[in-house]
Amino acid sequence: MSLGMMRLHMPNGRVKGYLVKQSGEYAVRGGLIGKRYPWGDDEGVARDYANYKGTGGKDKWTRCAPVGSFKSNGYGLYDMAGNVWEWCSDWSNSPLRNPQGPSTGMGRVLRGGSWFNVTDRLRAAFRGNSAPADSSVNFGFRCVSGFPTAEQ
Repeated sequence: MSLGMMRLHMPNGRVKGYLVKQSGEYAVRGGLIGKRYPWGDDEGVARDYANYKGTGGKDKWTRCAPVGSFKSNGYGLYDMAGNVWEWCSDWSNSPLRNPQGPSTGMGRVLRGGSWFNVTDRLRAAFRGNSAPADSSVNFGFRCVSGFPTAEQ
């Protein structure tokens, strides 16, 4: 599967982008099918995989943790849950099965939950949203680059 993204053309000619919500969920799951969280269904081990509200276990941070402070998922990706909400290129009114979605909307999709949230917001399928002009100490983004497509 190709990880879809919104393309950003950088001054150096490279193309980078934000994940779209469907490919974001694929990346979050790390190859697990039908599990609640990126690490499986056991909420009891969440502190080994994510920085979220409160502290305990490997989670020593009351706000953002350094990248890679927790175990990676099945694809070797770090911080796919918790730490900061990640902006996606999709509008919140996008159909669930259409990663392209409409070209405009009221709010952009946010995924992953943050250091401010409880475990319910860390679920792989959970989506929040906010207006593109909004900012918050618990919003961030993940640039993706160089993912091969099915055609390559």
